[in-house]
Amino acid sequence: MSGMISEPESYFRQFIPERDNFLKELEAEAKDQDIPIIGPLVAKLLYVLARATNAVSILELGTATGYSGIYLARAAAENGGRLVTVEWSSEMAERARKNFQKAGVLDVVDIMIGDAQAIIETLEGPFDFVFLDIDKEFYVRILPCLYDVMKKRGLLVADNVGFKDADAFNHAIAGSRQWKCVNLFAFLPGHSPEKDGLCIALAQD
Repeated sequence: MSGMISEPESYFRQFIPERDNFLKELEAEAKDQDIPIIGPLVAKLLYVLARATNAVSILELGTATGYSGIYLARAAAENGGRLVTVEWSSEMAERARKNFQKAGVLDVVDIMIGDAQAIIETLEGPFDFVFLDIDKEFYVRILPCLYDVMKKRGLLVADNVGFKDADAFNHAIAGSRQWKCVNLFAFLPGHSPEKDGLCIALAQD
């Protein structure tokens, strides 16, 4: 058996997915303004998962400037569906709206402003795919609401589960019969931070 490649972090940086100039502008803006974003690697992972699962109805919790939402909206559009994205800050939501428009995906995006849990309780669903990226201490509280609005065998991706505030969520979803999940701790070049965890979970019948 051959050994591992040397300097794996440097090695895998060369495989960061290519993206268009507008997305690169959003990355630079996020860096300058200290806005945490998922970066091109995790964003492309979301796109691939949404396309692979043929997700027509996609829910995002935590819009920020719309970076991850652009990838999700493109996947939704190619699947013949829509993205519903929820953001607490009206200022951020307006920035995201403009960015969705510039990216050419606004026609398949519904932006909702307010508390994520309160909004979820008004949604009918079911959603095929959910991306969770709000304040981590709220993950565990919102988990039952997510199960209620998701299609059974729908896919949930939760970001930043390497954060301390996600600990209760990590234990809750790992011990729940409603979900089949994997928690991955990984090097994610371009992500904020680059060493973090992702939870990928399947809603059970």
